[in-house]
Amino acid sequence: MTEAARAIFLSYASQDAVVAGHIGDALRGAGLELDQVQQGHEPDHWKPMPRIGSGVQEIWIRDAAGAFRVIYVAKFADAVYVLHCFKKKTQKTSKADVGSGREPLPRLDEGARAMSKNRFASVWDAIEGTHEEAENMKLRSTLMMALKAHLAHTDLSQAQIAKLFGVTQPRVSDLMRGKIDLFGLDALVNMAAAAGLRVEIKVRKAA
Repeated sequence: MTEAARAIFLSYASQDAVVAGHIGDALRGAGLELDQVQQGHEPDHWKPMPRIGSGVQEIWIRDAAGAFRVIYVAKFADAVYVLHCFKKKTQKTSKADVGSGREPLPRLDEGARAMSKNRFASVWDAIEGTHEEAENMKLRSTLMMALKAHLAHTDLSQAQIAKLFGVTQPRVSDLMRGKIDLFGLDALVNMAAAAGLRVEIKVRKAA
């Protein structure tokens, strides 16, 4: 793809603050991987979910807050549809979560027009609370994806990369695992420069 697909999120409004919090945690944890999907690439941690529907996939994330899952469809050229987000509590995806992921599928036939109120140009616009935070995350995500792709095509070990960057090996492991919340813009720019990449920024008036 030459352009990022447009992410269209279905409504996850909940009167339950705990559930709403879990949805936010799942989306934030999967932000980098959903951004990769928007760019036309596969996420790092995923599996197909044919029992939910054709083309349905599940991103899985585990961090200090727990295990989270994001169920989505990316088989359409113009959009990524996030069907369901939840905190994993059992070994297998529960019947209730499978049902929640399957329920919106018929509406996909109606296309983007029917979901226009839930349409975002970037996953970060949907996740972050302010425009400033979203723009910051977009830059960090772009840098992290470029670094991961570049380093994956080198013959360097993580120990060698750590020496090149002047950081610890666990820090490199966090980078390759997409732990975007652990890396600020300065750190990512410095790493990109050390890796031999040229960083350019394009600034234009917001639409």
